[in-house]
Amino acid sequence: MKGFIYNAAGLSIPVEFTPGVPFRFECPEEDCGKVVVIEGVIEEVDEVEFTKVLEKTIKENPSFSKIREITSRRFVFKGKVNEREVTLPVESFQDFTERFLREVLILKG
Repeated sequence: MKGFIYNAAGLSIPVEFTPGVPFRFECPEEDCGKVVVIEGVIEEVDEVEFTKVLEKTIKENPSFSKIREITSRRFVFKGKVNEREVTLPVESFQDFTERFLREVLILKG
C-alpha cells in the first residue's frame, strides 16, 4: 500500500507500507530538499484517534490545515522522523485520489 505521511519534517512524504509492519524509509536531499529518515509503523486506528493526531499536527504546523479535508481517517504513523519521536496522520494514495477527484468533480459540476 502507498500513502502520504503528513508533516514528516515539515513535508508530505510518499511511502510504501503494510499496516502494522515496521519500516524504514530515507528520502535523500535531492528529492526532499533535505535528508529525511522515517522509522516506525503505520497503524490502522479509529477516526477519533486519527482526528486527535490530525489536530495536533495542524497545531504544530498550521500550513497543514488543508489535511482537515481528509475523509478516510484511518491511518497514523508512529515512530521517528530524523530521530524525533512523532505520531503523524497518513492518507493512502487511494483515499487521496478519491478525495481529489471528488473535489475536481464538484468544482467542475
